[in-house]
Amino acid sequence: MTDTARTAAPAIPPATPAGARRRGVLLVSAALVGGLLLGLAVGPHEPRADEPSGDPELAADLERAFGDPRGFGAVTAARVRDGAVAVAGLGDTGVVPGPDTRYEPGSIVKTFTGMLLADGIERGELRLTDRLGTWLPELGGSPAGSVTLQELATHSSGLPSVPPATAAASVGPVLAHENPYGVPTAQLIDDARATPLGEHGTYAYSNLGMSLLGHAEARAAGAPDWPTLLRTRLLDPLGMTATRITVDGPDPAVVPMLSNGWRAPSWWGEGFAPSGTSATTTVTDLARFAEAVLAGRAPGTAALEPIAPAGGSGEIGLAWHVTEVGDRTVTWHNGGTGGHRALLVLDRERGEAVVVLNNTDRWVDEQGMALLLDTSSTTGPATAPAIWVTAAIGLLMLVGSAVSLLRTGSRTRLVGAVLLGGSALVLLLTQGPWAVVPGAVWAALAAGWVACAVLGLRRWPVLPAGSGGWRRIGDGAVVLLGGALLAAVAWMA
Repeated sequence: MTDTARTAAPAIPPATPAGARRRGVLLVSAALVGGLLLGLAVGPHEPRADEPSGDPELAADLERAFGDPRGFGAVTAARVRDGAVAVAGLGDTGVVPGPDTRYEPGSIVKTFTGMLLADGIERGELRLTDRLGTWLPELGGSPAGSVTLQELATHSSGLPSVPPATAAASVGPVLAHENPYGVPTAQLIDDARATPLGEHGTYAYSNLGMSLLGHAEARAAGAPDWPTLLRTRLLDPLGMTATRITVDGPDPAVVPMLSNGWRAPSWWGEGFAPSGTSATTTVTDLARFAEAVLAGRAPGTAALEPIAPAGGSGEIGLAWHVTEVGDRTVTWHNGGTGGHRALLVLDRERGEAVVVLNNTDRWVDEQGMALLLDTSSTTGPATAPAIWVTAAIGLLMLVGSAVSLLRTGSRTRLVGAVLLGGSALVLLLTQGPWAVVPGAVWAALAAGWVACAVLGLRRWPVLPAGSGGWRRIGDGAVVLLGGALLAAVAWMA
């Protein structure tokens, strides 16, 4: 009897080495192209504020002062000079910031707190020598309760920037790009009670101290809270109707960004409101404020007079810094939140002022000073050292993943390598230095990693499920670690 099954079907010739190589090259090429296109589509797109608008003269000065526009998204500036206010902006593609564009002024709000103290003194409600515990009796008998209102207003109370309890609780929100300052006033006071003092009498910037000062001002004035005091005594009298203190959530009209193009959180919360959380405003309102201060029409202008040293920043009044720049004396305060930067600077002798607001985390101090002093700024794009550390960690993770994808000996470790590489790409995307490095670099890294992943996954059918013995535990640990890293990085994003 013949074996018809064996003779009926023609033999399938095995793949030649040349054919296998050709298919491998095509597959890798497709992976590179697909990964590159995907990377360009979803990768970082750093903002570039290079489209001017508004007053032509100020717009030209803005372009000169800002120079390299990378890392700036929507910038609006106002300049008070010769009795007139000019407004101009620089925007990213399709973005036209104007006089009513909303920003977070951050610590510029501290100047409001300082002026409310001066106004309260003029009204006979407060004295600079009053102990904080006088107005916040919850702090009676604690180190914080013993400091004076002047020490709080001049950052010389010895209180830290934030209470240790607040700092510990903010680690998670900071890593997750969420609001770290959602602290009620009662909790802030309670945390302050347990806060030790540092070097008393020495300048050390303190958000905690300025916040406690603001709540003490409200108590002394009989106001229900500090935002109400600010509205009734400063904002309304000056016609600053666009300035808002929103303590129960972010202002939806504000879009904070990181300089690498990633979205940043808004900062809000009742406890730290007198220090600059919860506030949003426009360049028009701050220019109106600057005009009133220069003209002496604003309540509490005595706050601008320097009364204490401010370390390397010259002197300080009640929250206002006073610095010599060349042959000119400038009175100023800057501000920074999670995704906004701001500067308000005055030349009181000449009756001039400049306001600069930016909706990314790149500082605008030097540029604002250049607009006031008619000088050029030399600031180029810069990133915090932590950004480069994070980028180095992400690159090491990505390289380690690529090597493991090409060399690993089990499916379990292959899964771990994919998870590790995914974590690295997300980390680099959200935390990378894309204000100074082209976003196309991330796309190229993503494309290279996708190609390695494709080559690694091609070996899936021939790889064992896992190692034997104790190495199996190690394989499982690799997968768990990779999954945990991916989840953590995704949460941080």
